[in-house]
Amino acid sequence: MKNALGILVALSRFLFLIIILVSAFLYAMFQGGKVSWTVFYMILPFILYSGALFFYPLSSIAAERIIRTPIVKYGGRLAVSISINRRFRFPLLYMVATDKFADPGTAELTDGKQKHLFIFGMKNKVEWDYEIEQMPRGEHILEGVEIELSDFFGWIRKKHFIPLKQIVLVYPKISDVNYIPMDTQYDRGTMASPLNLVKDTTMATGIRDYQSGDRVSWIHWKSFARTQTLMTKEFEDRRSQELIVVLDSRPSEVFEEQVELAASIVMEASAHQAGLGFVTTGNERLLTPFIQSDGQLQHALIHLAKLKPSGDSTTGMSSHQASELKHGGSIILITANPNWAFIQSILENAGNVRSFTCLTVLKENGEKNGHLLEDIRIAKLHGVTVRTLTQKQFPEAFKEVTHL
Repeated sequence: MKNALGILVALSRFLFLIIILVSAFLYAMFQGGKVSWTVFYMILPFILYSGALFFYPLSSIAAERIIRTPIVKYGGRLAVSISINRRFRFPLLYMVATDKFADPGTAELTDGKQKHLFIFGMKNKVEWDYEIEQMPRGEHILEGVEIELSDFFGWIRKKHFIPLKQIVLVYPKISDVNYIPMDTQYDRGTMASPLNLVKDTTMATGIRDYQSGDRVSWIHWKSFARTQTLMTKEFEDRRSQELIVVLDSRPSEVFEEQVELAASIVMEASAHQAGLGFVTTGNERLLTPFIQSDGQLQHALIHLAKLKPSGDSTTGMSSHQASELKHGGSIILITANPNWAFIQSILENAGNVRSFTCLTVLKENGEKNGHLLEDIRIAKLHGVTVRTLTQKQFPEAFKEVTHL
């Protein structure tokens, strides 16, 4: 329907052009005299140019986009370069090119920089750059480049959309978090310790089949040379750390801060080689029972980049997530609403929990209202460690976290 309307508009403009030409010619014929023919011959070049522009094939114009900042973090800068090329030389008065975003809200951030006016002339190629400051977290889709041509008087206007889909992921902001393992299992018993050594890699006790996510340094190369089958060394578990980070995806005023804290903890715990699991609740659930490789860590960060608040304000942990987390461990819940019903749904599903800590994120200079204080009190009565913190306190998120 839209294409048919565009064709109809274009034909009406061309018909208007024919009417102007015929009217000018008839005026000169019947009026006669030097002035009448002068008017006709003065307007004739403009009409001929407009007619030629009408038949000019816009399909011969191509565009190329280069994202000069392939990795963008929340609040960072996106830099884009666009070039427009054409195969046929034809004098173009001007061209307006617009880089189209799928989300109109993202286009507003450009402050009109994604649109550019070219005096094309006879050139075959033109280029322009633009930047967007303070990019919001999320998946931003660039659909293509729209070009618009016009003649001198606007009699003929032509538009053409060049599909050029690209996706820009803006990752969540990462804060420096002073990570301290909450639990450390020795060969016997459990105790709190600031140390974290997942495996004693100096003492191999056997080999097993290679599994996706195993570190390259753990591969038993001698066995591979004999059997051409990848095998992984097994080490003595002197100390291990099992930490499950749960991000509450319910809508809140500090949802971006919650995502930032979750990403920061996952990055820091992974760097300390913790036995790390990551879960998000809500409509766009993610379950990663063990983050053991850079690929799994990247997958978690991509999910956090795309994550949006869930429309369901009561959504907890799914049954599938619960079945994968029955092995237990220390759980850190990142939320802005620590109501007991939500916490209880996680505790009932996770099972075999050694410790449960609720990090409640507040707005900067935000006060704890009576409802929040009551939720915290009830959670503490059930043995849950609750700590409230603002964005500035993220580096010390583990400072006051204690083992239950």
